[in-house]
Amino acid sequence: MTFRDIIQTAPHVIQRKLEQLKFLRERPDFHPEPSAFHHIEIVTNRLIPTGNPDLIMAGILHDICKFDTVRENPKTGFPTSPGHDDAAHDLILNDQSIQDFIRQNGAKVTTVANICKAHMRFHQLGQMRPAKRDKHIQDLTDQGIFDLLKIFGAADNMLVEFDLDNLHKSWKSLTL
Repeated sequence: MTFRDIIQTAPHVIQRKLEQLKFLRERPDFHPEPSAFHHIEIVTNRLIPTGNPDLIMAGILHDICKFDTVRENPKTGFPTSPGHDDAAHDLILNDQSIQDFIRQNGAKVTTVANICKAHMRFHQLGQMRPAKRDKHIQDLTDQGIFDLLKIFGAADNMLVEFDLDNLHKSWKSLTL
């Protein structure tokens, strides 16, 4: 099973949004891949070996709304998509065809939506004050997604090689 196999069965709304993302080139210092579409493909293909349907579906959907929220960053001149994480969460919870797609692939709608919503904040945990970081970690733990975000965050990082076999050794450093 590959990303391209899975998206062949995706609802039209997802396929259309993925097609748009082929034309969105992000900051190359964070995203060396050719487009947001390719980023999603890489992340999903990294997550498929986990066998976890929630992670795989989140891989497909985490950046699905970047084209909808894109604007130019005046400091860098590169596109940025603030709020794409919240938009993906809301799209998932408000579109029955996407919810059906998630369920048909063995995943839980709320878990996938929450991973999508939290993925950017997870990447920022290391820059937070300790009390704020601890609160966010507790909130993510209470939602049952913190351990999933450790794996997801590593798969979503294009600046380091993704090694699922050795990931458990570096989990602690992912949030520091």
